[in-house]
Amino acid sequence: MPAPFRISSFIPRLIEPGAKKPYERMYRATEILDRLGFHTGYIGHHSFTSDTPDASAPMVVLGALASRTENIRLGTGIYLAALHHPANVIEQVSQVDQVSGGRVTLGVGVGYRPYEYAGYNVEFETRGRRLTDMVRYMKHAWSTGRHGWQSEFFEIPDNLVDPPCVQKPNPPILGGGTSKSGIKRAATVCDGWFSLPMETLPVVKALADSYREQCAAAGVTPYICLMRETWAAPTQEIVEEQWFGPAREFHKYYWHAGTRGDAEDPVLQRVAHDEDVGFAEFVHNRAIAGTPEMCIDEITRWHEAIGFDELAVYFNGPRVEGVWEPAVEFFAKEVMPVFG
Repeated sequence: MPAPFRISSFIPRLIEPGAKKPYERMYRATEILDRLGFHTGYIGHHSFTSDTPDASAPMVVLGALASRTENIRLGTGIYLAALHHPANVIEQVSQVDQVSGGRVTLGVGVGYRPYEYAGYNVEFETRGRRLTDMVRYMKHAWSTGRHGWQSEFFEIPDNLVDPPCVQKPNPPILGGGTSKSGIKRAATVCDGWFSLPMETLPVVKALADSYREQCAAAGVTPYICLMRETWAAPTQEIVEEQWFGPAREFHKYYWHAGTRGDAEDPVLQRVAHDEDVGFAEFVHNRAIAGTPEMCIDEITRWHEAIGFDELAVYFNGPRVEGVWEPAVEFFAKEVMPVFG
């Protein structure tokens, strides 16, 4: 059996526009993840983008989720922090950390959509350097309890950090991304690396190896959070019926939106152009989907190759009532106990 690791989940975007309580089903889904023992529940972030539909104000959503849960950590996977002023990010994250009793994980990344930066009048081309500077500043502020920062991008007076974070010296910060600069940021200024779900196992392994090498050079302990699309059912036929279609659409959408993972991946190229791709071909080295035995074998194989510390599964199935919930319950009962 692999060394122990954490199993987390992305919180499904089960939002019902027009309902009296549009987020109620998302709240209930998070309560299920909390009850089933998932380590962290993650949500995404985009601005001016209704078709994802990730939260445009994720800290607001995390605060609401904190009020409905007890043990599960709550995180962003990822937050486009460079869109915003770092002092505001510090205050927002600190506030949620207080509300949740110290259960926040901050996953950050630069994004890839220029219109989001244009909407905030923030320069797109320097977003990587800006984010690196922000993470350094946020850690400084949280660890000292004071603002006060001068750099290429920010000149911030020496004010009190209020409220402070519950977690010391700071909430865990995971750096997302697969570029050389993103991997370097994760290794040298963040507290871990958050992978993407698009790349196949050989590509992720090469990225993980690079991340570990840079951690060793920087004298820090690596932490890898592997994100993978996931679905489990008693038979492969049920998985194909429930999950395979939404999974292909997920990858097709993000390919055309501009985040392609491995742009040379022939399977994703065919998916993006609506060409025929079979279940086994699509899943191989890409997703953790199938019967419990298939999922267990794949998780074990990925862990042997990469040695991740946390697995963040993404149950990207239909959003109709009564499909997502049983699938997650089934995974938690039939797969998770094998790994701890």
